[in-house]
Amino acid sequence: MEGRCASLRLSFRPGAWRGYPKKMITIYQKKIAINALKDEAEARKIVEWLKREINDAWENRDSITPSFEAMPQPKLMEILKLLPKTNCRECKEPTCLVFATRVVEGAKGPESCPALTSENRKKLEDYLGGFDLNI
Repeated sequence: MEGRCASLRLSFRPGAWRGYPKKMITIYQKKIAINALKDEAEARKIVEWLKREINDAWENRDSITPSFEAMPQPKLMEILKLLPKTNCRECKEPTCLVFATRVVEGAKGPESCPALTSENRKKLEDYLGGFDLNI
């Protein structure tokens, strides 16, 4: 692959049991990009997790069967259906549609919408939970 920029895009929910939103990670030859980071401490935690995962995969490479299927992603309209659609801006986004987009990107989670009913918050958490990578 001389001269070409190889990249791998991973989607995962680090620490989903701790309420983290999903993160998109792109690994390039000489850098790693992670969306929606809170601070440097979170970035370091994710990089350490990623190093452990890569080392573990390398150590177990002979017993791993590759999968060539893409991970399913949350659908914007499914998320929007559960939102109040009041465009109240309590989530710091201009509209509920923008908020739903940010949820799909991993920058926001159900807890970021104060106007969400407890019933729809649970439904949204359950829906998004189906996209975990079980890490």
